[in-house]
Amino acid sequence: MFLTRSEYDRGVNTFSPEGRLFQVEYAIEAIKLGSTAIGICTSEGVVLAVEKRITSPLMEPTTIEKIVEVDKHIGCSVNGLMADSRTMIDRARVECQNHWFIYNEKGQWLRLFETSETQMMTGALW
Repeated sequence: MFLTRSEYDRGVNTFSPEGRLFQVEYAIEAIKLGSTAIGICTSEGVVLAVEKRITSPLMEPTTIEKIVEVDKHIGCSVNGLMADSRTMIDRARVECQNHWFIYNEKGQWLRLFETSETQMMTGALW
C-alpha cells in the first residue's frame, strides 16, 4: 500500500515513489511568489531597494517591512516568506549582540553571513 502525497511532504529529504521531493517543490513555488530586491554598493555607502507586492486589499502597505536593520551598521533586504526572514533576522541580531558582548566591537557582516549560511546549510531549525 502506497502512502498519500501528504505523507511524503513532511521531510525535506523524504522521496515519493516517483522520486520527487515535495518540500523542495514547495520552496521553489514560494520563491516564485517573492518580490524583487536589489543592492548597490558604492564607496560612500550601500543602497537597498525592494519591491513591495500587495497581494490582498486587506494588506496595509506601510506595515510591510522588506528592509530591516540587523544592527546599527548592518541592514538587510528580505525576499520570500516573512515568517522565515523574521526568524533569520532575529538570529542575526542575537549574533551581533553576542559579538559586541564578547569582543566589545561591532560585529562583522561577513562573519554574520557565514554563521547564518552555516546554520541554514545544516538544515537545523532556528
